[in-house]
Amino acid sequence: MSEILDMEKIYRQERQRWLREEAPRRSFRDYLADSVPYWIILVALVLYGLSAPHTAGVFDKLTPGWGWIAPIGVEFGLLYAAFRRRLAKAEKQALPVTLWALELLLFLTAMLVNGAGSFASVIEVIQLNELSFSAIAEQFGHLPATSQAALIMALLSAFIIPIGALVAGEGLAALALERRERTDQRDQLWDETAFTVVYRAVYVRYMQQGVIEREARQRAYTEVRGYLGKGSIQSTSTKLLSAPNSENGQSGQETGQRTNGHGGRVKATIHAYLDANPEHEQLSVNQLLAHLRTAEVKAGRTTVAEVLQERKSSQ
Repeated sequence: MSEILDMEKIYRQERQRWLREEAPRRSFRDYLADSVPYWIILVALVLYGLSAPHTAGVFDKLTPGWGWIAPIGVEFGLLYAAFRRRLAKAEKQALPVTLWALELLLFLTAMLVNGAGSFASVIEVIQLNELSFSAIAEQFGHLPATSQAALIMALLSAFIIPIGALVAGEGLAALALERRERTDQRDQLWDETAFTVVYRAVYVRYMQQGVIEREARQRAYTEVRGYLGKGSIQSTSTKLLSAPNSENGQSGQETGQRTNGHGGRVKATIHAYLDANPEHEQLSVNQLLAHLRTAEVKAGRTTVAEVLQERKSSQ
């Protein structure tokens, strides 16, 4: 009498072994690609560092001694508004009008303070701080090229920094959403191969208990399918192989060859069904198709016919 197998224990053991021995290893390119979304954090920090002195300088004129706190409200306010807007869009929620108004006002404020701060710094360096806007405009064509470039950059910074803050906020929101929804690639691969791996393990255990091969196949198929849930084999990219053993000398190569070619995934499922139910191998295509549909295995008539032909030719 064979021992009752602990499917939960076998599943955990095989999953750990698969992750340790068979799961694909991550390359440097994979780590680099995964790190790219996090670069937006560096962008946000750089923009904050460039904007903070200008924001603090301008606001210090409005509230002397307290200008240093202004960048926190303006820059982080923009980040927060953009973050909330991106989340609301993803979750299909209405954004409060007050948040829209806050984002607009903060954008205009950031544009003005950064433009004014950058402009003030440039004209002080090129010693034009005593001139009016009209005078600077008249002398612009006679200024050195470096001074002209600096004035142009001061104008561009008025737009670059606040727009960059909005982009950074949306990027952080996208990063949060991606992390919330993201599943590890190895977990996805395990979901696709779980039936095959666990089936092999259960099959081997039954063979080790002295169960005859045909019964071991059928019992392994039935128990693994019952444990993983009906229809799970239809979502797995299985090469449902009998595990190699010393008694029958089988290897995964023979059955593995079955899955190569057209409809490999569906064919593998049909082969697995016939391995567990060899008495159905002598049925006609229509009869076998009816049994497969009863077992909730989705397959077309042509594929079933091809599998039966392959099995006959391999005998």
